[in-house]
Amino acid sequence: MKLLKMEVMMFDIDKLITHLNAGLFSHLVVTGSERNLEKFQTGLKQKLESEGKSTCELQCTTEDIKLNQNEKVDLLFVKGLENLPVQHANTYAIRAYLDAGTYNNLRSIIFCETGHYAKHFNDYDAPFYKFCLQYPISDD
Repeated sequence: MKLLKMEVMMFDIDKLITHLNAGLFSHLVVTGSERNLEKFQTGLKQKLESEGKSTCELQCTTEDIKLNQNEKVDLLFVKGLENLPVQHANTYAIRAYLDAGTYNNLRSIIFCETGHYAKHFNDYDAPFYKFCLQYPISDD
């Protein structure tokens, strides 16, 4: 059973990379449980690195954050959005950074726990309202 779940996760990662390489999206939100998001991110990072692609992680916090448009990476991982209040200044700053990055070939994957997805992506008053496609991964 565990092997089957790993195969399904690897299929999801391969499918995601295929869509990413085809240019179907610049930004995507992957939703699932905290545990599955960690496993998925680790598997995705390993797969990308094996293909010679670079990744960088942006941890969302209420502390000062460093957003650098000049840093060139193939894919930015955005983690911890569920830790930010919807109307927090950093939430707006991250959204603006990702928007501007779209024109500089910045591609990102936002990892967000399923239970927090709606407050950031379905609320009309939220900065990430309908920002990108949702890619749900299976939960245990």
